[in-house]
Amino acid sequence: MNLKRRTFLKLSAFTAGASALGLGITGCSKADQQPVSQFPEYTGASNRLVEATVDLESGKVKPNSDVMIRHSVCMACYNNCGNRVKVDKTTGKIIGITGNPYHPVCSQPALDYETTVDESFKSFSMFDYNGHTHRATVCAKGNSGFEVVDDPLRITTPLKRTGERGSGKWKPISWEQLMEETVEGGQIFKELGDDTKVEGFRQVFDHKALINPEAPEMGPKSNGLSWFYGGSYGRREFTLRFTGAFGTVNTYVHSGT
Repeated sequence: MNLKRRTFLKLSAFTAGASALGLGITGCSKADQQPVSQFPEYTGASNRLVEATVDLESGKVKPNSDVMIRHSVCMACYNNCGNRVKVDKTTGKIIGITGNPYHPVCSQPALDYETTVDESFKSFSMFDYNGHTHRATVCAKGNSGFEVVDDPLRITTPLKRTGERGSGKWKPISWEQLMEETVEGGQIFKELGDDTKVEGFRQVFDHKALINPEAPEMGPKSNGLSWFYGGSYGRREFTLRFTGAFGTVNTYVHSGT
C-alpha cells in the first residue's frame, strides 16, 4: 500500500500522542488528577512595579518614584551582556532584570550613551514603535541574576579556616584581620595548635632574592605568590594588574594549566 508522507506524519503523531496519554505514562488518567483549589502563594521577588509609564500620544514619561534603575553588565557567564536592574526603593531589593538598551549585545541598534534615561524608558514602550526598534533583552540566566544577590549561601565576609584542611570548618573574620594576616603573615593558625609561620605578602615581595638558589629558573621570591581566580567576570583585569605589579608570573585562571 502506498502511503503519502502527510498521512504517515499524521498517523505517527496520533500514535505517539495515544501512547503518551494512555499506554506508557502513569498518572495521566482523570482518576489520578487532583483538583487545584487555588494557586500556591508566590514568595519570590515581585516584579509588578513598572519603571515608568509612557503616554502613547504625547510620549510624555512619568517615572515611578518607587523604582530605581541601574544599568550594568551581567556576569552570569562570559558574554558580559548589558543589563538593566530594577530596584524597589521601598525595600532595597532587586525586583527585575531586563536588557540594557545602551549595550550593543542586547539591543540592535543600541541607544547612544548620550541618550537620557527618560528617553530610554521610551525605548521599551510602544510610543512611536520604539519597543520594536530598541527592544533590549537578556537570556533567562541573566533575568534570574538577582537570585545571586539574595542567595542565602552567598559569601559576604572573609572566612578563616578553623579546622584541619578539608574539614570545611570556617569562621567569619573582619576585613581588617584579613588584610593584617595576609600582608604580615605569622603564626596565623596558632589557635589550632599549628605553629607554622606563614609568610605574608610583605615577606614574599622580593624581586632580588631567589626562591631557590639551586634552581634559579624558578625566579625571584616574588614568584612565590600564586594567584588562582575562578573566572574572568570582571576580576581578570584587577588580578593581572595586581600580580604584575607584585612581580609574580604565577597567575592562573580556572581553565589554565
